Amino acid sequence: MKRGFFSIWIFCISLFSLSLGAWETDIDYNYEYQKNGPYTKFSDWVPYKLHKWEPKYLEDFYELYNLKQHYNDNELRKNIYWLKIALGKRFRHPKHALCETKTEQEYYKYRNLMFMHINIQIMRSYMRLGSKFDKRHVYFYNLDFAHELKESFTVAESFYKEAIPYWEKAKEYADKANEVPVDLDLGTIETERYEIVTGKLDFGHIIETHLDRLEGKKKIVSEYLAKYPEADAKALDLIDQTN
Repeated sequence: MKRGFFSIWIFCISLFSLSLGAWETDIDYNYEYQKNGPYTKFSDWVPYKLHKWEPKYLEDFYELYNLKQHYNDNELRKNIYWLKIALGKRFRHPKHALCETKTEQEYYKYRNLMFMHINIQIMRSYMRLGSKFDKRHVYFYNLDFAHELKESFTVAESFYKEAIPYWEKAKEYADKANEVPVDLDLGTIETERYEIVTGKLDFGHIIETHLDRLEGKKKIVSEYLAKYPEADAKALDLIDQTN
């Protein structure tokens, strides 16, 4: 009798151990599936809302701004997109600001500094886009692609001009922020404000210089195309015509 009871007890313990092991496997957070394909953690199946972060405030969209050392057009356009959205959003509660503000005047300056900086970043992104369609020098052999240069310079000019209103807004916000004689812990943003109000940083002049130089290059290309109107076609089309 005792021997039978002991056997039943061992059998129950074994079943419990097996079920416990199976249960532990089922809830393993790092469980891997599809052994014949890429291994993916079970955590990837957790409802996405547990990991989801929805930008809501101006600072949230500003923090989405990112520029790598080597960037392309899409990254610049994406940054412009997020920063433009940021300009239309409300700020976080003062205690969650990007720096400490102790008075209403300091918070007033903080908001104007952020508006100033975001407008500058949009302006810089437009200028970077423009520079990617611009050309520093036009040499005689570049005129083999006069048609492409003409189109590229038109795009560059539009981006440079698009940057101008954002520079004007940045200057307005810099002047407003300068009314509060307290330096906030915003690093280079305070430096930008100081250089703008003192005239040390003048992107208006820089953009004008870019446009003046671009006008000179456009003139070289237009004079060449006026002399050789048959060259006003895509380079591949010209090759087909010669063949």
